[in-house]
Amino acid sequence: MVNKNMEDIITINQYLVNHKNNFYKEVGSVIKEIRNYRKIPLEAFSSMAITSNSYACQIEQGNNGLSLLKFVLICNALKVKPKHIIDSFIIYNEDNEDLLYNELQYDKNISRNVFNFIKNRY
Repeated sequence: MVNKNMEDIITINQYLVNHKNNFYKEVGSVIKEIRNYRKIPLEAFSSMAITSNSYACQIEQGNNGLSLLKFVLICNALKVKPKHIIDSFIIYNEDNEDLLYNELQYDKNISRNVFNFIKNRY
């Protein structure tokens, strides 16, 4: 089951990478939709997001990708949690709901075990 879920995740992530321009356009569209819904003028939005008006326009049109920092600044300017923007791009279903969590816990436990081994050994 894990292998099938991992294959699905890899397939979807490869699709996103191969179609990143569409992804940027969709994210930009969501950002613009939220900004318009909140009635935030572009000038005020770009000022709060610490960016120029032209760059804010480029983001909303999907002509530029976002760094994580810029994404957080935009979320703060829109007063919205990042999950509200990216939830539609994240894989979630009953089959893989805990897959990533379990993988992270597994890695976390390995790290903890290695740390404890080193600490106890030296």
